Amino acid sequence: MYGFSYMIKKFLSAVGFLTIFPVVKREFENCAIFFPLVGLFIGGFLISLNYFGSFLFSKNVVDMLVIVSLTIITGGLHLDGFADMLDGFYAGKNKNDTLRIMDDAHIGAMGVIGIFCILGLKFFALQSIPQKILYPSLLLFPTLSRWSLVFACTISKSAKNEGLGKIFIDTVSKKDFSIATIAAVLISFLIFGLKGFFILIAVFFVSFIFLKLISKKIGGITGDILGALNEIVETLVLLILCMN
Repeated sequence: MYGFSYMIKKFLSAVGFLTIFPVVKREFENCAIFFPLVGLFIGGFLISLNYFGSFLFSKNVVDMLVIVSLTIITGGLHLDGFADMLDGFYAGKNKNDTLRIMDDAHIGAMGVIGIFCILGLKFFALQSIPQKILYPSLLLFPTLSRWSLVFACTISKSAKNEGLGKIFIDTVSKKDFSIATIAAVLISFLIFGLKGFFILIAVFFVSFIFLKLISKKIGGITGDILGALNEIVETLVLLILCMN
């Protein structure tokens, strides 16, 4: 059994990895079990921002503030990975070429277009979500997207021999995945009942297909792919929630 102090340390490590909030010492092993809880924490922050922002601004402005704030508190980490993935898979002719382009610090045209499109989708999805389920939605989408990262690390291998992504891919165990999944299921069910559970199932299938296609191309996944998956799942959940 894990001790309380150990669990707090691992939770703070997860917060330090997934957000810009400073953590004195980050220890990545076993901290992935807290990814869904960090997503819930992020969702709570977004609810607070939405609530207080609504007293000052119109819904359009508040929704944009939510999206911008989400990018800021995550350090743009996931958006950067999404842009790198698009550049690499668009221009790369083989595995090595794709990985080389993804590692390039410069962003290409496809990356810019991709960021514009996915942020636009998030914005209009938020605009379309009924007000009565807005706050639960703000909790659910970052929770499930962070769970998908644990899932990705569990079923995939690293396409590179180095990098931060490899650390997580190599250290996330089946036990970590089981605990994170239990947390994600409970959170989803408590927030949206059976609908939340079915959204989690949709996230599972989309993530599985995405990861298999990526692995077929480059023989595994990277930190950039994890970031891209997070962005895709966030958008997927928001789009499902705004469906009539």
